[in-house]
Amino acid sequence: MCTAYEIGKRGGSFPEWGTKDAFEHLMEIEGYTIIRLTLPAPVLLRDGTLRTMRWGFRRLVPGKLKPGWRTIGNSREDKLSGRTWKESFTERRCLIPASAFFEWIDGPAGKVPLRFERPENEWLWIAGIWETDKERGDCFSMITTEPSGAIAPIHDRMPAVLTNAQLRPYLDGELNEFGPSAVPLEWKETANFLKKTSGETKPEQGELF
Repeated sequence: MCTAYEIGKRGGSFPEWGTKDAFEHLMEIEGYTIIRLTLPAPVLLRDGTLRTMRWGFRRLVPGKLKPGWRTIGNSREDKLSGRTWKESFTERRCLIPASAFFEWIDGPAGKVPLRFERPENEWLWIAGIWETDKERGDCFSMITTEPSGAIAPIHDRMPAVLTNAQLRPYLDGELNEFGPSAVPLEWKETANFLKKTSGETKPEQGELF
């Protein structure tokens, strides 16, 4: 469920409590960058500032022979009271700015990504939580919820995309349930950025933020 999203310059409204530096930082982004698990990306905090974090909480999971580390990118709404997510959901909330997110469908030649975005080139604001990892620094997780009508035929979960009116209540701890997003979404098929053909370069994924 949502293992990639895109960050890039957008229009539309910016939260009025966001700092001037945060607004200018997002507006200065050039081009579009695909964000995947463990990569750095900006998140908006309760105080209106942006902070660069890595996507995914790292957890030690049991194995048949020995335990191993796993990066968990998304946190399900119906699991937020569990041990992995509870403390962060209670104490450390954030907003994840995105220009689009991706879901995959099966095509004749393999998986095909669908790119979901808001009409009118506006930002998507996705509910997130964060923690500090001793080795990786600050890390965030994306909350997922029930799908809206645009997503339901494709997947049984979707990112918790918030309306403008939900942003502040979420960060203040007043919004604790999400359900299908009321934000309108448009989608289209796009090139599979997971494949690399001869002479093709991968999307830029460096320390951009």
